[in-house]
Amino acid sequence: MRGRRRTVASALAEVLAARPGAGDAATAVALKEAAGPRLAREFTYRGVTREGRLLVVVASAEWAAQLRALEAELCARTNARLGRAVAAGLEIFVEGGPDRGRGR
Repeated sequence: MRGRRRTVASALAEVLAARPGAGDAATAVALKEAAGPRLAREFTYRGVTREGRLLVVVASAEWAAQLRALEAELCARTNARLGRAVAAGLEIFVEGGPDRGRGR
């Protein structure tokens, strides 16, 4: 196959985005693809709020800070992969840490 190389996650995000009932799964895959393999291993996607903020859980405050720094870029990339505006921001929680419950 010639042309642009794609990851499996990218192809999966595209297929899921086109399916009417796969909204949350498509968003999860698109966010992980937008983050890249290294960063994607450091957080877990948990859902989306009514306001369109993506809920993610990280293991440390350091990774939470990294996600906060990349928030606008990650949301833009996620929306581009989905072909529609789904991600308005990130709601980041540190698993079991003092930042638990603090989004931004």
